[in-house]
Amino acid sequence: MDTYVTVQGNLTADPIGRTTATGATVARLRIASNARRFDRETGEFRDADPLYIGVSCWRALAVNVLASLRKGDSVVVSGKLLFREYDDAQGVRQSRHEIDAVAVGPDLNRAPVDVRRRERPQQEAAAATAAPVADSAAQPDRVDAAAAA
Repeated sequence: MDTYVTVQGNLTADPIGRTTATGATVARLRIASNARRFDRETGEFRDADPLYIGVSCWRALAVNVLASLRKGDSVVVSGKLLFREYDDAQGVRQSRHEIDAVAVGPDLNRAPVDVRRRERPQQEAAAATAAPVADSAAQPDRVDAAAAA
């Protein structure tokens, strides 16, 4: 069974992208997250120990992460928690946890965001409009918030 987690944190650096030999885009990022706890003895908030975790994003998610996020951005990441073991450059066995992301988004508690949708290619758009809807009564029309304002 896979373990899925959601982590909120800040990017410690700009995402780094690369393309695999098969042509898939991969983005790697690292986030720092720490909780704040109220200390009843002092009456103040204190930062807990930080969690630093690496995140990998693939294909379209990677492309969008690379185009959208920068160091310091507050994000919410959901994905599969993985445990990796490897030998470093000196031959020492290392281990770490990382997240194979399913979704990455800005934390809207921290800042407003202008979401832009990408235009679909003509073939996909034509296929989508030609596909019958199973139950049109169950799917209300979507209203563009910007157009309604």
